[in-house]
Amino acid sequence: MLKRMNKATSLLVAAAAIISIMPANAADYKKIDSQEGTIYNAMAYKDGKFYIDGEVNNKDESAYYLSNGKYNNLSNIDSGSSIKTYGSKYLDVQGEDHFIDLNNGSVTDDSIKENSQDDASAALRKNLKKDTDGRYDVTDAGTVKSLNGKQLTGNKFSDIWYGVQYAPKKATNGNTTSLNIYTNANGNYIDADYNIGSIKVTTTNGSTDKTTTISNTNDKYDGAGASDAISVSVVSNNSNVIGQDADYIYRSTKITVTSSNTGIKITKINGIDISGKSAFDTSVSGSVSFNVIQKISKAQASGNINGAKYANSVTNYIISQDNGNTLDSNHALLSNYTISNGKLINYTISGNSIKTQTITLSSKSSYYYTDVSDQSSDSAEVINSTLAVDTDANGNLWRLSSGYIYKWDNNKTWTKVYKVDGSFNKISVYDDNNIVAWNQSHEVYSVIGGQASTQTQTGNQTQTPVETTPIANKGWVKSNEGWTFYNASGNQLKGQWVNDGGVWYYIKADGIMATGWIKDGGNWYYLNGSGSMKTGWLNDNGTWYFLQPSGAMQTGWLNDNGTWYYLNGSGAMLSNTTINGYKLGASGAWIR
Repeated sequence: MLKRMNKATSLLVAAAAIISIMPANAADYKKIDSQEGTIYNAMAYKDGKFYIDGEVNNKDESAYYLSNGKYNNLSNIDSGSSIKTYGSKYLDVQGEDHFIDLNNGSVTDDSIKENSQDDASAALRKNLKKDTDGRYDVTDAGTVKSLNGKQLTGNKFSDIWYGVQYAPKKATNGNTTSLNIYTNANGNYIDADYNIGSIKVTTTNGSTDKTTTISNTNDKYDGAGASDAISVSVVSNNSNVIGQDADYIYRSTKITVTSSNTGIKITKINGIDISGKSAFDTSVSGSVSFNVIQKISKAQASGNINGAKYANSVTNYIISQDNGNTLDSNHALLSNYTISNGKLINYTISGNSIKTQTITLSSKSSYYYTDVSDQSSDSAEVINSTLAVDTDANGNLWRLSSGYIYKWDNNKTWTKVYKVDGSFNKISVYDDNNIVAWNQSHEVYSVIGGQASTQTQTGNQTQTPVETTPIANKGWVKSNEGWTFYNASGNQLKGQWVNDGGVWYYIKADGIMATGWIKDGGNWYYLNGSGSMKTGWLNDNGTWYFLQPSGAMQTGWLNDNGTWYYLNGSGAMLSNTTINGYKLGASGAWIR
């Protein structure tokens, strides 16, 4: 789903020109006219706002802020300056100590980045000192740590999160010497190394089997025939974070489950018999290691560990096929990631080509794994060894090739969105409706979004906008009330389920996307914060529920990969009780 998408009033325009729309029977993409002028660098932003550096509209070389078709001369910014995005709205002008607020075009020489880092560091220190009651070394917890260079990887113009490490006060997480803390700009943090989600570990001791659910890296758990014999640890550091979206941080790491009792053998992980399965490393006696992608909630849990806050939820997706074997060579993970609508867009760039695949974080029964699509290898324009590839504010991947702007469909193919000048070799994308494409040496460009104008604003000069062409709503559109959905004909959907890219969403009767619990046709369903329908186990405020593959909430007895559980009439899993003579343990599993 496209986060922060423009409202229905968004406009699609070529700068200083009228868009020419191709007939519907000719193509699904739109043809964009070009404008003469030289762009050296540009950055697209939302609602028709852009940073443009160059000679545009027959005016002198300068840096401009384009909004509502009006070019504002940024006299404090030198043309040719390098730029980087910072936070949700800023451009950091490299080497000039200036920041441009892309919401309004204001320029400041205030130390926006340094001040934000200092404020976040001080707020984090205050919260850690207040919260910790033995989780972290007292001296380390009282240290104001530098956050310079600690910003976590995320989508363009997303809220900033940082990653820092603190020494533990006592042994935890496999006797690690540091624990990872992720914090936002306000110092609201999560301890990322405590909550391990739910890992079902089956152990064997002679003829005795036992399945235990492991939930954190601090406690020890019972194995077959022995107490406190099983523990788990996670190896990670900030460089392992591969992306984030509004609700979650994603990181690649390794998990190790260890048995301290030589008579206890680990035989299954999440219901998969690990014997002979290549995704599981059993080379170290008494332990099983496996690589995962963790989906870590940014929200804090209601509980704490020695006073410290930890993530409300963590899900571990084992990097493997659904049968426990490693990914084959045609689906091996690539080097770069962007996160879009809960899916991981995985790609690598080499020469003038980009190889792309989509990783869907999936589950089969209680086994969570990475479902990787077939790889697509495609070309893109290249200039000065830089490929014309960009990611937008919603995590979508774009490329420019042979006069077409393509968008990855978050499945396994590229979709043509715009037809532009065939010479274009650079691109900047905010979302579908805010794009700049250009060729500096050919002195031609197009601006998609906002309004076109033939005049430049300097001081109090007036402007004369030209006619614009509106875009028909299609797909997800953000309104003041929430997310809405329009079908291919531009009709808004209401009171029904929507399947978008293989993911189910529910649109309420008022046309707004649902989140949380809903009842439909006598069944209860749960929609994640992104609106996607949940399946499998769900921990909601400390209570476990199970959502069937159809999404419907389970009640009564449940056989989950050979282990029986009981869910009452409200769907809540029962534990430490007896149902019709069957005893349920602390994990909810029937004790045979």
